[in-house]
Amino acid sequence: MINLIITLYSVLNGIDQRLAFQVAKIESNMNPNAISKTDDLGLFQLNSKYYKFHNENWAFNYQTNTALAMSALKNLKTKCHHKYDNSFMLCYNRGIRGAAKIKNPNNFKYIKKLNILWSL
Repeated sequence: MINLIITLYSVLNGIDQRLAFQVAKIESNMNPNAISKTDDLGLFQLNSKYYKFHNENWAFNYQTNTALAMSALKNLKTKCHHKYDNSFMLCYNRGIRGAAKIKNPNNFKYIKKLNILWSL
């Protein structure tokens, strides 16, 4: 069911399905109940400070988590423009300001992971 939801929301938001699955794999290893050391939550590791959930169970609902993540990626595709082709992925991982500080995106660990999964 998680795969169907990721496919649905990626298509609805114009995000490449393969990329959506890669992000979920990198962020949480496809675990909708994942919590990071920095309190990012759920399948797509939504930043708890940014989203300020009224009820953290929303973050662990894989459908809600996926909908929010795909909407965020869609928005970042239009807002985040740096020298790197897929800079919106840096912005997803580091925020817009944080992504702007990265000098060589191709050497950035997150992008390397995406590229490795992309080539499989």
